[in-house]
Amino acid sequence: MPNHRRQPAVGLFPLFVALWLGTVPILGVSARQPPGLLIDVGGYLLHIQCRGEGVPVVVLDAGLGGAASDWRKVQPALASSNRTCVYDRAGYGRSDSGPLPRTSARIAAELRTLLMLAELPPPYLLVGHSFGGYNVRLFAGLFPGDTAGIVLVDSPHEAQAEALFEQGVLGFLDPQGWLRSLWSPDLLSSLPAETAAIAEMFGVQAKTWHTILSEAAAFDLSGQELQATPLPADIPLGVLMHGRRIFPPGEIGDELEQDWLRTNRDLVQAQKKGRFAIASESGHFVHADQPALIVEMVRTVIEMRDAR
Repeated sequence: MPNHRRQPAVGLFPLFVALWLGTVPILGVSARQPPGLLIDVGGYLLHIQCRGEGVPVVVLDAGLGGAASDWRKVQPALASSNRTCVYDRAGYGRSDSGPLPRTSARIAAELRTLLMLAELPPPYLLVGHSFGGYNVRLFAGLFPGDTAGIVLVDSPHEAQAEALFEQGVLGFLDPQGWLRSLWSPDLLSSLPAETAAIAEMFGVQAKTWHTILSEAAAFDLSGQELQATPLPADIPLGVLMHGRRIFPPGEIGDELEQDWLRTNRDLVQAQKKGRFAIASESGHFVHADQPALIVEMVRTVIEMRDAR
């Protein structure tokens, strides 16, 4: 008798990753951005491009699958008052692939090395969209003396990932366990040889696709790093969240939306100086929908830092 059990579709990978961690309509390349510097950070090159003058230096980190060009509506405005830098994480845009695992702690250490070699003096005001928020939080926790403040743009919280499992949400959405493999460090070793063809199907370089999956596979490890390295309470924090609903309607979607807001509000309340705001006209990609709000939040965090 034939087996009619539904098999997981490859398309679920980008769908779930885009919904949860914020892949910018899966482009992941920055070929149209002005060229910057390629700097060797330990046997591989990272791309960074800076504009403007003024301190603190503002550094922008994109979401999963994104690149420096994601910030094209934000960087010019910030550069009018501050040295503002965008960069491609290892594996994206003009940067080379980097060593595994692609956890936030590794990414933060790479970024610090890049900034030092680019002769950009600390402290830095770090802005992270979506998964980029994980990375800038780790940077601040690991290198508080180099951090003037951070801004999180619709970034998930590690407690959300835990809630997905604890509430059985993934069991409901993903009875075959396909999506849950995104959190497995064994993901990459079990991928089929056709991953390059899959990447081409979605219009991305194989390098970019592999990096997306590498960061997703290490997502749980990155969450553990955040829990082990809390954000120092004296670092100013700005949080800007989406105002347009992201998760599907229904009880589960309602709970996920509420948890996303609650966990981010809790982050702000834990800081001595913090600001929380909603981008009422934005979905997950606030930098595309309402970039001026990000500029405003960055300047607010700088003011909080300078206030006595």
